[in-house]
Amino acid sequence: MTDKTQNQAHHSMSSTIDIPVHSNTTLLKASIAATVIAAVVLVTAILPAEYNIDPTGIGKSLGLTKIATATETNSPSSNPQQHAVPSKSTIVISQAPSVAEIKEVRALVTGLRQDTVEIVIPAGKGLEYKLLLNAGEHLEYDWRTDGSELYFDFHGEPQGDKTGFYESFAITTSDQMQGTLTTPFAGAHGWYWKNKTSEPITVTLTTKGAYLIKG
Repeated sequence: MTDKTQNQAHHSMSSTIDIPVHSNTTLLKASIAATVIAAVVLVTAILPAEYNIDPTGIGKSLGLTKIATATETNSPSSNPQQHAVPSKSTIVISQAPSVAEIKEVRALVTGLRQDTVEIVIPAGKGLEYKLLLNAGEHLEYDWRTDGSELYFDFHGEPQGDKTGFYESFAITTSDQMQGTLTTPFAGAHGWYWKNKTSEPITVTLTTKGAYLIKG
């Protein structure tokens, strides 16, 4: 290769890799321009939208201050009581159910029943009416006569007992009684009424619970 050819090749390579170099004045002007643009964006957009600071009024006219207001309203720190999340140690006490709500739940429990019967107690005689319940069952009852008082014994007899044992829950004379009983044992639970008058007395008895009627 001749010297002329080498010079031409070197000149061609140099022309393809030349990188223009800006002067210091050009770089300074570009830096100043970028700084000014950033300052304008900060004052007119970022401050109004993020911090509700609008020294020029442009942010309000563009609706940017509404963004900051909405952010402050929805921020958890703006109302810590409203947005507080209970920790693992927080005890949350819910409102206790009412008597009516408890009765509604009981009505849905499988096995519960409600019955109303009329029982005629002959003059000068006594009569028993029993229900069969398991131990720990809850019985609701309400009975009343058609006017006169009756001597009665509200009691229970354990299932399978052959000794004649029974447990009385109430013994008195009255024309009505209502209440609840949680059965202490499985067996027959009910009333013995004694009519000491010369006329028959009708008892209207309403019961509710998980039981079978023995009669």
